[in-house]
Amino acid sequence: MSADMQTEKMPYDSFNPGDLIAAERLNAVQVAIKDDIHAQVDKVQKDLDEFKEKPVDADKFGGKTPEEWKAYNDERYVQKADLEGSLGYYRRYFKQLGLPSGTPFPTLIQHNLGRYPVVNLFELSQLEGGEDPGSTTVVNDFDGNPVKFLVYYAGHRDPAAVNLMTRTGTDAIHWGDPLQLILDQFGLQVTDTQLFDDVLNDLWGKIFDPGMEQDHFRRSSYGHSTYIQEQLLGNNRTVKQLKDGGMWEDLRMAIRPQMIPTDVTFPTPVPGTDDGQTQNRVRVFHLSQNLLEIQADNSIDLMIVLRT
Repeated sequence: MSADMQTEKMPYDSFNPGDLIAAERLNAVQVAIKDDIHAQVDKVQKDLDEFKEKPVDADKFGGKTPEEWKAYNDERYVQKADLEGSLGYYRRYFKQLGLPSGTPFPTLIQHNLGRYPVVNLFELSQLEGGEDPGSTTVVNDFDGNPVKFLVYYAGHRDPAAVNLMTRTGTDAIHWGDPLQLILDQFGLQVTDTQLFDDVLNDLWGKIFDPGMEQDHFRRSSYGHSTYIQEQLLGNNRTVKQLKDGGMWEDLRMAIRPQMIPTDVTFPTPVPGTDDGQTQNRVRVFHLSQNLLEIQADNSIDLMIVLRT
């Protein structure tokens, strides 16, 4: 008797009213019931075995990575209208504008937001540290460059943190953001066995990746402190060693963006010139709802923030 018969609610054996039910027929019905049960169990076991043998991709669910699911759900649920109070998008770009004398130098940003975003410009100033808020001590990296991006250790063992990258109010505050936050914002995953030197190389490559609409900054514009060079890179420290030693959470990257007006002449510091500054003007043009142009009269390093 097949399993389909039970699914269709057919009897294992048919008896008419008044029939004499022989023992051998009743025994045959019991055997058919047991055979049916065994067939159903075997089918379930076979399906389970086949399922367990299928390859499993632990990085994906339903064929998508967590990042792909996030992007998919954002597309479905994030409000894209330009209505007051609606949710929108945020973009940040690092741009290094350089130009021939007297010729406005444009830079283009293909943001693909499908809107005219609000544009805020920030000049990336040189890092000037010291506990005194009026201090003009220039912060240099390990190579002696007056950098605008600095990775350092926010602890008493790093002189850059103690002497330059601290502001004192009711408490001592270190400049910059945790390095892990920066790594997360640029979508960089690190492993415990990875050398910290490799982490820094990957980070700089991502921050200044032209493929991500970022500018490839001059090497003298970014770096790390002498302590980082001597104690972390020089000793080939891994991410796990830094985490186990309690140092990872105190690694920071500092920048000093200062908001500037658009289409208004303002002074821009220029090291090495007679008066130490030059007059500059930056203009913003929307070429379309997906493309932005920025022009500057003189060289300037910018952080550009777009919001819809």
